[in-house]
Amino acid sequence: MSLYGQLAENLMYISPSFYKQRFFKKLKNVNIENALERGIEPELVWIKNFLPKDAVFFDVGANVGAYIYILENHLKPENIYAFEPNPQLFKRLKKLFPKVNILPYALSNKNAKSRLKIPIIKGRKVMARGTLKIRLKEKGEEKAILQTVIVKRLDDWAEQNVIDRIDFIKIDVEGNETYTVDGMIDIILRMKPVLMIEIEQRHHTRPIWDYICYFERYGYDVYYLDRKKHILMPLTQNILKQQSEANEKDKQKYINNIIFLPKSNECSSKTKF
Repeated sequence: MSLYGQLAENLMYISPSFYKQRFFKKLKNVNIENALERGIEPELVWIKNFLPKDAVFFDVGANVGAYIYILENHLKPENIYAFEPNPQLFKRLKKLFPKVNILPYALSNKNAKSRLKIPIIKGRKVMARGTLKIRLKEKGEEKAILQTVIVKRLDDWAEQNVIDRIDFIKIDVEGNETYTVDGMIDIILRMKPVLMIEIEQRHHTRPIWDYICYFERYGYDVYYLDRKKHILMPLTQNILKQQSEANEKDKQKYINNIIFLPKSNECSSKTKF
């Protein structure tokens, strides 16, 4: 870690509130007008307006905590559950969001210990690309760090912790989506939460439309957030085919957050932000 990076990390322990303000400064006062020009995924704006204040939100693969930051003053902190297996990121989240439920687990289809792979690209650890799919190689990956982490099935964890309501589950697990969903099938069938799953072709050899159809079969319709109309629109296979990895950093063009609404949900395409 660079000297500047070390100083920044030290600041987190000296003054967590000041560190958090600086770290998330790009998200300060983010709205429909400035999200895309700041390079922020617009779902961060949409979700705050979509969720009622009493919603129970699960963040699976919380990473640095962008969604927690956006929602911590909108939802009740005790109704936010964030899962982050990377020890360094978990420690940071615990320090920055002390009122939120921060859990040091990866969610998948088993209860066990596993290995989390953190790729090194251009000499730097890319924490956001941490994955249980250790055979997955990122573009430009030079080598990787493997860390032992605890893996849980959400169905089992929720039963043990007497969780009887979940309204929204955001899943960002870098290619492990199918296994993660397999570990929460009971919750999906009983509670019918809205799902927002990051699904990208670069993580898979099969067409990702196959995975979307797999998730749909549990009683969901599939949508994406239209960047111009600012509403949820039905996702089609043709829209997916227009996606290109070359546009990955262009939030105007690149769609990677797929939103699944229960078929009985009336929000659908009329939901604006």
